[in-house]
Amino acid sequence: MKAFLNHFGACVVGICLMSSSTQAIADTTQRLTGIDLSHHNTVSDWSAITSAELSFVILKATDGMDYLDPTFADRFETLGTLGLVRGAYHFYETNDAPEVQASWFIENVGLRAGDLPPVVDIERVKAPVREGLQDEFKVFLDMLEDHYGMKPIIYTGPDFWTHVMKEHLPHYPLWIAQYGVDTPEIPDGWGNWTLWQYTDAHVVPGINGETDGNHFNGGIDDLRSVLLIDG
Repeated sequence: MKAFLNHFGACVVGICLMSSSTQAIADTTQRLTGIDLSHHNTVSDWSAITSAELSFVILKATDGMDYLDPTFADRFETLGTLGLVRGAYHFYETNDAPEVQASWFIENVGLRAGDLPPVVDIERVKAPVREGLQDEFKVFLDMLEDHYGMKPIIYTGPDFWTHVMKEHLPHYPLWIAQYGVDTPEIPDGWGNWTLWQYTDAHVVPGINGETDGNHFNGGIDDLRSVLLIDG
């Protein structure tokens, strides 16, 4: 996530649980708070996290065609035991085969009813630049949707999406990341955001140091409405 800030001045790891083809959540004053974690974050006390009034926790699961975050499996199971709404994301490498990346995520991430839909983080183009980036990314998205039964959440930033992806794929849920603003910039093609990563300096009891803080654009009933129904 920090890498995206370095390249584009705004970070995204994200999710938009609402597509532009669905009705936007009306009451934007209701914003639930959650965090996202990877192996870079050290968890010292899960009981403290459960009392921190978090509504969801999203974990990094996979990267490219063969990387599995070493903390993912245990943390994902722990979140399920604690009853916290949980999610998992894949870091999409534009120079890797989309079919292999999707299969790798599916192999390692067993989502079930009550979890967030699958999430994919796309925030950089890695050399060598492949032809048909948008088409390949759609192959990845289609494979996840076919397996999990819901459209994946796309985590991205306004600059990257506008300049690289342009107006492709606006009907997928959006998790936008942008710091230091009152309202995030919506990339071309989308009408609203569902998740907003608004800071990388959120402090949560039970986690050593700072982590990413995120808002969900709605109340608890809105959040429940976007969770997986079937595992």
